[in-house]
Amino acid sequence: MTTVQSLLDIGVLNRLRILCISETGWFDTKEVFDDIRDAGGAEIDQYAIPWPPFGDLHKDNAAGFAALLEAETADGAQHRVLFDTGWNPAWMDKRFAEEGIDQLLKDGQIEALVISHEHFDHFWGIGSTLRHCPHITLYIPEGFHPKGLTFIKEQGHTGRLITIPPDQPLLLFPGLAIVNFPMHTLLRVDGENVLYARIRDRGMAMMTGCGHGGVLNLLDYARRTFQGGDRIHALYGGLHIAPLEDWDESRDRMVESLGQYGIAKLACNHCTGRRAVEKMLETGLPVLRGSARNGSQNELFVGNGDVVELA
Repeated sequence: MTTVQSLLDIGVLNRLRILCISETGWFDTKEVFDDIRDAGGAEIDQYAIPWPPFGDLHKDNAAGFAALLEAETADGAQHRVLFDTGWNPAWMDKRFAEEGIDQLLKDGQIEALVISHEHFDHFWGIGSTLRHCPHITLYIPEGFHPKGLTFIKEQGHTGRLITIPPDQPLLLFPGLAIVNFPMHTLLRVDGENVLYARIRDRGMAMMTGCGHGGVLNLLDYARRTFQGGDRIHALYGGLHIAPLEDWDESRDRMVESLGQYGIAKLACNHCTGRRAVEKMLETGLPVLRGSARNGSQNELFVGNGDVVELA
């Protein structure tokens, strides 16, 4: 039986603010998956598909996922971390300019870029970050393909590149840790980084890009790994429950199980699935609604330009 003494103390944050820069991975799901089918199916190498920035295939459908984390540690120090960097450079340049991310990068006010996983809509827009801050420290999950590593170099990265091995939490600064969950998913992508923060007097917050490892598994990991992990205050990001809007009894059970964690704030992004969020609302889960602006199309999701305050 696990004891309190064996759990990892990551420290605490006084506050955490999450700015959703872009949750809109793409605008038309059918078009994306038609492109994947036409290229050879789910196990095709994603770099073989001529989407931006490697080609112009349906470039108007390409957007991306990215968020800015602003944290205050127990000693009052301020930290900013970029979580993912989107897909289409044209879209990400636009969103970075609209939210002032470009200037923060130029001024060296963002200390790190954490890539959740190698999927195109979370990673291929890295040029939009590196053009403003090529020396930024970059964290990636173990499992990146050689083509992805080469792409990082080609985009001009000159800073530290840190690879997170599976199931070995890395403290970014007191109160915020990265964990890489081993997984294999669509388009030969392996490994996903998840962020865990402990908020003073609130509990744990978990931030995902897509949550391919399974939202319940990721929450249970917090419970058995971190001090304070038995109290989940908030979730932010993609929960990958029904991204294609398919539904069955197992997904009903998953939503019902979320209600057993005592979550106070649930901020979903695109790959959670519209139907999944509707089910959450039906069961009384505390879903934060979005403003459906700046390209976001549905108020069910915390959208582009929306802010989640955790303190």
